[in-house]
Amino acid sequence: MAEQKKKIGIGSLISYGMGDLYGGGSFLIISTLFMYFLTDVVGLSPFLAGMVVMVGKAWDAISDPLMGLISDRTRSRFGRRRVYFLASIVPVFISFWMLWITLRFPSQLATFLYYLFSYILFCTVYTIVMVPYSSLPTEMSGDYRERARLSGARMLFSQLSALLAGTIPGFLVKNLYKDNPSQGFFLVGLIFGLLYALPWIIVFLGTWEEDIPTARVNKNSGQQSAGLLQSFKDLRSLLACRSFRLHIGMYLLGYTALDILSASFVYFVTYYIGRGSIYTLCLGSMLIFQLLSLPLHITISNRIGKGRSYAIGAGIVFLVSLIFVTLSPESPTLLILISSALLGLGLSPVVAMPWAMLPESSDADELTNHIERAGSVAGVFTLCRKLVQALTLWIFGLLLQGIGYAAGATQQSAGAIQGIRYIFVFGPLAFVALGTILAILYPITPKTFALMRKTLEASRAGQTFHCDEADENRLLKITGKH
Repeated sequence: MAEQKKKIGIGSLISYGMGDLYGGGSFLIISTLFMYFLTDVVGLSPFLAGMVVMVGKAWDAISDPLMGLISDRTRSRFGRRRVYFLASIVPVFISFWMLWITLRFPSQLATFLYYLFSYILFCTVYTIVMVPYSSLPTEMSGDYRERARLSGARMLFSQLSALLAGTIPGFLVKNLYKDNPSQGFFLVGLIFGLLYALPWIIVFLGTWEEDIPTARVNKNSGQQSAGLLQSFKDLRSLLACRSFRLHIGMYLLGYTALDILSASFVYFVTYYIGRGSIYTLCLGSMLIFQLLSLPLHITISNRIGKGRSYAIGAGIVFLVSLIFVTLSPESPTLLILISSALLGLGLSPVVAMPWAMLPESSDADELTNHIERAGSVAGVFTLCRKLVQALTLWIFGLLLQGIGYAAGATQQSAGAIQGIRYIFVFGPLAFVALGTILAILYPITPKTFALMRKTLEASRAGQTFHCDEADENRLLKITGKH
């Protein structure tokens, strides 16, 4: 492995950030188009389409935390995390491409089983590469600003990938191949499968992992030596950390709102607004502003904290959702595009900040539970992301079924159209409001992070960090423990 405290320059920022071309784009395509593909192209019922995603997550309940533990324990000449980047290049391509091949078997059950298998394969490969990737900043640097730069680079590529994922697939399916959407989705799988697979070569070559002191390795090995099942149960102790509880809450609430918006957007524009041809423009406007506003939100987070930046963005999303209430099929296209752009302005920190907080949550967990397990923390987060998306899409499928949506039909009933409107507009509001409250309570800021790092470094050295009563109260808010 590389030397400790290696300098993080532009090259390493770009190399690390490129990994989230996969993370930022693949799930957006799935969120926005997979349900539509399964119902309107493949012909699955909305219930079975939702079950494809929901049932596939039962495996993730095992694979994500397990991968975190595996990566924490991996020892190779390429490090604990980076070895998985090389191993996953070909599987990343194949598993994504298989999702978008149109296969219609004689029975709905056979069709369901094929897409269930394909989705499980995709989720497994995603876990193998993204869990080690998410924990890598903790290995590369212990500095708040350097970690923020790494997270910022990741989010920049994530948003860029989201922009590509939000425009090109929709253009292929809704415009270029509107008379043959199966061919459009086939090309989506082929093109984006390559886009997501090849950058891992650069990520591997341009990143590194700091050497872990032998004392810390032995300490962690001793604490996790009770067997895999006991280590799996130990993940519950993550919730003992107050910062982690608030962080995971913000993450789940924000991404639930995002998944509702993403899944219902294509239906809202196509059936309620009645202009499916502008779907790509609407989503593109949202993603462009999401990308362009990211540097502003990173600057804000470096000054007042990532939680405060999240709260500002969530407040914007809440207000813009109220604007969408006023839209109708007669609304000017320009107004719809402006509303979409403002939505992207608010979503930017809601999407970016929870992942940017991940390294500091790992530190807070170590300070609380005295275990270094960045991979396990990342595994829990990857698991939660996929479980939330699965549950949201499953419920969305049930709601479509409940409002009388007819899969594959060019015309929908008046009740189904109004139901789509209510789901899109009102579904995210409660989640965004609760996420804002948790973000305000989140205690880690640049100032308290510095205090946490000093305390943690003293603990790693077997020493006691002496601080005044005010600092003790700040640490109590971070850990939740005296």
